[in-house]
Amino acid sequence: MPEFVKPYLHHFVSEQEMELVVKMDGRSLTRDEIAALFEDHSMDVDRLLEQAYQRFVVNKEERNGALYYSTGDFYARLDDQCKFGNYYVLPQEIRRQLDKWCYEEYLKRHDNFQLVVDNDPDYENCHNDLIFLESEVEEMIDAAEKIMVLPCNCKMLADNCDRLREVCLFFDDHITDRSHGRYLSKEEARELLHMADQKGLMHTGGPYNWREKGLTAVCNCCADCCYPLRAAIGLGTKGKWPKSRYIAQYDPEKCSLCGRCTKRCHFAAFYYDGTTIKKGGKEKKNVAFNPDLCWGCGLCANTCPNGAIIMKEL
Repeated sequence: MPEFVKPYLHHFVSEQEMELVVKMDGRSLTRDEIAALFEDHSMDVDRLLEQAYQRFVVNKEERNGALYYSTGDFYARLDDQCKFGNYYVLPQEIRRQLDKWCYEEYLKRHDNFQLVVDNDPDYENCHNDLIFLESEVEEMIDAAEKIMVLPCNCKMLADNCDRLREVCLFFDDHITDRSHGRYLSKEEARELLHMADQKGLMHTGGPYNWREKGLTAVCNCCADCCYPLRAAIGLGTKGKWPKSRYIAQYDPEKCSLCGRCTKRCHFAAFYYDGTTIKKGGKEKKNVAFNPDLCWGCGLCANTCPNGAIIMKEL
């Protein structure tokens, strides 16, 4: 736990939860062993353990037919609190520090970044390894048996934009007893996906072989908040991780110079080049395209009114 959080610890754990953590002292214990640590035998230990488990204060696992509890870590507790707790009562400066701390911790815990930098990533172990087109996520929604939407932890922590927050889709076995989101029908999930796309959010997730291995999750991301995209930009892993499988193909002859693509692209692949040309009898700012900056998300093509942009498979 970072030192600067300690004055605000009561926002993350209750007094009873803190007492539980102190008494467990880093040990892995059964329910009865934990109950024996408390002098107040009227305490509802089962209720406390379940509450602490649901809030990621403790974890539990079955070993040799018995259930053991162990203390969780602050990284997981922060993730849960920022999504489902009263997180924004914390001072803004503390939240900024927490975002910085959590992002640095995120980099330490995901070594696929270094795999990508050093050589080629093992896409079976990568996190958020692909950039999907909207149509590909629709296929995943159609294949899913269960769908849950959760707030995006990156957005809740970074708070760098005003785009939609409840945008992470969990599927099937990726949904656990601690996911805490709300279930969606396929139609509701498609509506959410379309709305996220219209609001300018990219779609990332995996695995690449989900049809064989099963579905996991898709996040609707922005380059302002998303930890994986921020890491990819910072580490220079564009195209390799998250892996780009498409590139925009731009036809200037069909372009009406409406400029929608310049507003929707997170990476300035479409931009005004400072010149003007006549189009439809009017002088308009000229749109240019730099394919080297394209990540293949398809946001530009989805709202191009004249079909001047299509996505080409690499």
